[in-house]
Amino acid sequence: MESFIKNIIKTLTENGFPQKKVSLPTEKMYEVADNKGLSFNKVMEEMKEHHNIDYNVDGERIIFSDPTPAQEAPTGNMSQAEMMAQAQEMMKNMDPEELKKMQEMFTNMSDEEKADIMKKGKDMGII
Repeated sequence: MESFIKNIIKTLTENGFPQKKVSLPTEKMYEVADNKGLSFNKVMEEMKEHHNIDYNVDGERIIFSDPTPAQEAPTGNMSQAEMMAQAQEMMKNMDPEELKKMQEMFTNMSDEEKADIMKKGKDMGII
């Protein structure tokens, strides 16, 4: 089990963990564990208890995160360049399907809904 966990942690690290949340496909993870004769639920519990890695099964994806609170700069104090970099980083970490759904959702919004989102962003100091 430990070598399987080390492989998962290596994959997570290669994708920016622990600074970023990283998601992996749920079904694939269960299949790989099963092929190794392991219970994926036990693997996940082991990762949480002994490696301090949180996870959340969200349908087709398992989202891994660091349970220690991140120290982030307040959004209101970010420059526009920092916000764009952060948005690009978030989009880079999104599953292609999630990104496509988000783009479609925004495309299908009315001008009024888009304006409302922009206003909320300004009110929050994001834009």
